[in-house]
Amino acid sequence: MTTEMEYEAKSLLTKEEYEQLQHVLGKKQPLTQRNEYFDTQAFHLKDKTAALRIRTKEGKAVLTLKQQTDEGMVETHQKLEETDQALLLSGTLPEGAVKIAIESLLPNTCVFYPYGQLTTHRITYPYKDGLLCLDHSEYNHREDYEIEYEGTSMIQAVEVLTELLHQQQITCKPAANKVARFFSTSPHFTDSN
Repeated sequence: MTTEMEYEAKSLLTKEEYEQLQHVLGKKQPLTQRNEYFDTQAFHLKDKTAALRIRTKEGKAVLTLKQQTDEGMVETHQKLEETDQALLLSGTLPEGAVKIAIESLLPNTCVFYPYGQLTTHRITYPYKDGLLCLDHSEYNHREDYEIEYEGTSMIQAVEVLTELLHQQQITCKPAANKVARFFSTSPHFTDSN
């Protein structure tokens, strides 16, 4: 289990801009990761600007609670075994750090529902004291492209990403995070949620 602060700046890209950046940064094979998103029926986590997901990549699954703060995103992670995944898919949180963090947000026992998947094909590059990610994501019969830069502070992350986009003559197109984009296009989600 780990808890970490994430400082991430991002911009949506066109497919052409995505390919341009791949050419500049170096063509690499993407790593595919599948995110399954969960919330209560009444979207209690969304109301607390939090999100719950299982991310599966390279045969390993990790449960993550993401919580928005003024400074960035706090993430609490724990590894999942198959029995833990089955428990969560039945609506119950497995024991561990994520459950403890959720109980501090939602003091009443809640049932969690899977709302669907978002698959990301990610290419990563070490870049200026951080990590640069080129993402091609597929969800709810849609796809998009984005660039993310994870830095040492929000100010540094925004500065580095802005500089790179400016150098490549790409207009910054602010992007909501993936979970927000997923839920905004989900048939389960309405503006009343």
